Amino acid sequence: MGASLKVNLVLLAVAAIVVELFAVVSTPFLENVARAQVLQKARIMMEAAASIRTYTSNEIAPLLNARTGGAEFYAQTIPAYASTKNFALLASKFRDYAYREAALNPMNLANRAIDWETDIMNNFRGNPEKRELVTERDTDGGRVLHLSQPIISGGPCLTCHGSVENVPRAILSAYGTENGFGWTLDEIVGAQIVSVPVAVAFADAAKVKNLFVGVLAGVFVLMIGLFNLLPIVMRTVSQAGGRTTQIASAPLTMAEPLNAFGYGLLAAGIAVIIVVYVIVYVRVGIGGLGDALNPFVLVNYASLAAVAPGAFTILLAGYLRNHPQSRVRPHVRRSLRSG
Repeated sequence: MGASLKVNLVLLAVAAIVVELFAVVSTPFLENVARAQVLQKARIMMEAAASIRTYTSNEIAPLLNARTGGAEFYAQTIPAYASTKNFALLASKFRDYAYREAALNPMNLANRAIDWETDIMNNFRGNPEKRELVTERDTDGGRVLHLSQPIISGGPCLTCHGSVENVPRAILSAYGTENGFGWTLDEIVGAQIVSVPVAVAFADAAKVKNLFVGVLAGVFVLMIGLFNLLPIVMRTVSQAGGRTTQIASAPLTMAEPLNAFGYGLLAAGIAVIIVVYVIVYVRVGIGGLGDALNPFVLVNYASLAAVAPGAFTILLAGYLRNHPQSRVRPHVRRSLRSG
């Protein structure tokens, strides 16, 4: 088995190991990045819903109630109705996201909290200073990620949800007198919940991972191709200059171009690492970058796989330089003597 074939087999084995190791180690890191991106989208949707609630409560409801004198009921005056309708429009473009406003004591029984929603609200009630909660739950359709924020009763809320005696007749005609009353000021009465399947985050992570794996595999293919082509090119250039140099050691001939190529790969790997951390900073800010650079988190070392091809190539070139073939074929020796 020739030296070139041995080196090619070693390169193929190392390529397979590095690519597989990168895929395994980078998966948790990429899933966390994708999860953070999904949560960021959910936060934007949550803020949009909260803005609609405030706008409805402060401007739409007083305007309609003033025009009708409270004699007629319009669903558009209810903040929960307005935010849910608004989110339904967003859901036409973000189909995987769902929004719900659940309450412990709502007027509309369709908004009554179920068991896991009650747990979220109890968590907020037990921690009044908390303004956001991220939870996960297993469902028949797979694992679901929930982003929740508390609904705190304000002064306008008590107009309809305070004492039954003070509630407009139109509200009582629409919902009755049994549910949704007795709220107090600044009470945590419900929760806004944005839900998205975890599979959405994992799918985004898989796309990024496949892209990096493809690039890494392509780098190895390019490296192996150049490893085999560079010695041929060098011999051709030497012969074209009018001098034919007898090559006594093929590995020694390949060492220098392989070493130069290794440093090129190393520089490219460092550039890839820098780009990765720039992307992390853009997506999650300085806090996320600090977490990504934490030396005590094992998955953070996954990015070092980008410099592995260059480092290995430099080591291989050094080995070939320091261990050339010890013997020259007899006819080569005679040719050198006659020269």
